[in-house]
Amino acid sequence: MNRPYTPFDIIWAKNVTNSDTGQAYMDLTSEEFTLHFPTHHKGNVLSPKIGEIIAIHQNINGQKVFTHLVSPVDNIRLEEDRENFKYGRKVKLIAKTDVINAIPVSSTLWDKVNFQGISQGNACEIANISNIDNYDILLQDIWNKFTPYFRTDFKTSPTFTENLETEIDNTDNSISVTEGKLRLVTHYARERDRNIIRAKKQQAIQRQTLECEICEFSFINKFGVEFIECHHKTPISQSGVTETTLDDLGLVCANCHRMLHKQFDGFFLTMDELKQKISTNA
Repeated sequence: MNRPYTPFDIIWAKNVTNSDTGQAYMDLTSEEFTLHFPTHHKGNVLSPKIGEIIAIHQNINGQKVFTHLVSPVDNIRLEEDRENFKYGRKVKLIAKTDVINAIPVSSTLWDKVNFQGISQGNACEIANISNIDNYDILLQDIWNKFTPYFRTDFKTSPTFTENLETEIDNTDNSISVTEGKLRLVTHYARERDRNIIRAKKQQAIQRQTLECEICEFSFINKFGVEFIECHHKTPISQSGVTETTLDDLGLVCANCHRMLHKQFDGFFLTMDELKQKISTNA
């Protein structure tokens, strides 16, 4: 079984075209295929990393649509005897619509994104698109639109994502969200965990150690507020129903928390591994 993905693994957006058929990669018979890049973008072919998702969009019947979520399977740049799209990258399908159910960009929050600023055929890092607002919400939106079309091996990814959401402590009571029945279950799980999360933070305040256990960032020293996020050292999605103690929780800043829930080469880092990665790259 493939490891699950989350919305925050969607790092890249790429336009594809096929002037002969009017649609690209829609008649695939394999779960892996070669994603082609314009010849003059040779240097961009290896930019997406293994474990990162590329959201593919194209024009079909005059409509701009999303059609695929894919991820590289290796770090090999392929070269073929093609005039304009000479280079390629082997990718695996994570989700794919059919032509009829292709996702209109106009039906998503991406309708306001300036796709004209994305180089034709290039893989563009979404975070670098100049007019991107509400980055996380955009990722969640396209993820939700693709949920019915996940390949069988990745059907666990949406459920896995919901489990991760229960681990992220939302301590800002001023935040307002619209919740349906499924969201209410997630909200209930957060409320159930709040007592032990509060106890963990209170313990750190009393010991004057309310800082990120990974990068040592202190909200008290920087902003004068007693704030920190809580991370389950063993994810609930792995442990299932379990008794959680204070020692099972780690205190982390928002940046490190996000990195703990991002896959690196297909795996999630432990707190110690992320701390070592920061130290190595310092």
